[in-house]
Amino acid sequence: MLQTILPRALSGKTSRIVLAVLCALSVFLSIPATVQAQEPVIQLAQQQPPQQKRRTLFDMLFGNSREQQPQQNTVRPPVQQQQPRRTTAPVKKKPVIAKPKPAIVAPPPAPVIAKNPDAAKILVIGDFIAGGLAEGLTETFADAADLQVINRSNGSSGFVRQDYYNWSKELPAILAEQKPAVIVMMIGANDRQTITQKSISLVPDSDEWKKLYQDRVEAFLQVTTKSGVPVIWVGQLSYQSAALSQTMLSLNTSYKQAVEQTPTTEGAAKAVFVDVWDGFVDDKGGFTQTGVDVSGQTVRLRGNDGITLTAAGKLKLAFYAEKPLRQLLKPSPAATPANDLKSNEPMATPVHKEMTRIGPMKLRDLDQAGEDTLLGDTSTAAKTSARPGAAETKAAPLGRADNFQWPRP
Repeated sequence: MLQTILPRALSGKTSRIVLAVLCALSVFLSIPATVQAQEPVIQLAQQQPPQQKRRTLFDMLFGNSREQQPQQNTVRPPVQQQQPRRTTAPVKKKPVIAKPKPAIVAPPPAPVIAKNPDAAKILVIGDFIAGGLAEGLTETFADAADLQVINRSNGSSGFVRQDYYNWSKELPAILAEQKPAVIVMMIGANDRQTITQKSISLVPDSDEWKKLYQDRVEAFLQVTTKSGVPVIWVGQLSYQSAALSQTMLSLNTSYKQAVEQTPTTEGAAKAVFVDVWDGFVDDKGGFTQTGVDVSGQTVRLRGNDGITLTAAGKLKLAFYAEKPLRQLLKPSPAATPANDLKSNEPMATPVHKEMTRIGPMKLRDLDQAGEDTLLGDTSTAAKTSARPGAAETKAAPLGRADNFQWPRP
């Protein structure tokens, strides 16, 4: 009926479109009823397939392009990494053989030279700095079989605390025991203290303190003079404390003055003062921990406390005392025979040659000789005329440095 009515109401292309739509709608509405009447199916809830999205009229006319296919949960097998193919044969590594480390061979110890039984003894006395000096002297004279260093220093001693240790009283017993050939004295590092005498306290560096200290130094030198043993008095060093260094300078003045006043006549002991101050200060005269050692190398001479000495410092301190020690211990010419001659062998008389001494030559010596030529010159030199009215003088020859004639002929 609709097919007969619609062509009359509508004509052309519009009627054909409407007719197609209606036909499709009638087919869509009739499909579910027919299926349910013919094939009734009862499915369990667990076995029911998933409901699909209902199709629309546009899906039927133009296709179901927007319908998505159900995604299947698939488990992809793990991807195995392929090992790269070797193009060349594997290189066999050589086994590493650990080489033994070369053993560090320590230098052989220096041979110990035995001292002679009658070796001359060098007696070192004083405070703890004197103990370091004794160590340096021991190493310095290690090769000398005829010299032996005896260390009898007392680290805490001095001339201030004579109640603790009195060198003037203890020295005679030490000399009788050791019978040294020379005494090396170094003291004063502990003496910046108050001197208490007869209930009177004297402050360091005061005039009274210096006077009393000087008396004690002179009393000690009187003991050494009476014993007949020569003394080498080594002066004090600079220290990191400016006040202590100032006191050491004052003590060095007292030591030097007392040593110079010691009698040096025949039969009396000799006394020598050794000043070591400049060897342990910088170019400005201040304290320094480093300095030049006996071999000329810049090394550390003092400890971290600014007081003690290192091994190099002890050797340098001994270096200052070594020269006067060798001079005092040098045998006298009378004790050493001039030549081991036989009794019937005459001694040759020395031949004295007369020497002609010529003084240095001056520039004016050629003029005084009255010659016009230089030494070795064989050419004849021309003379210049003197000025009229002037005293007759001899002109310098041409070509000599003192010929100022201008222009040159």
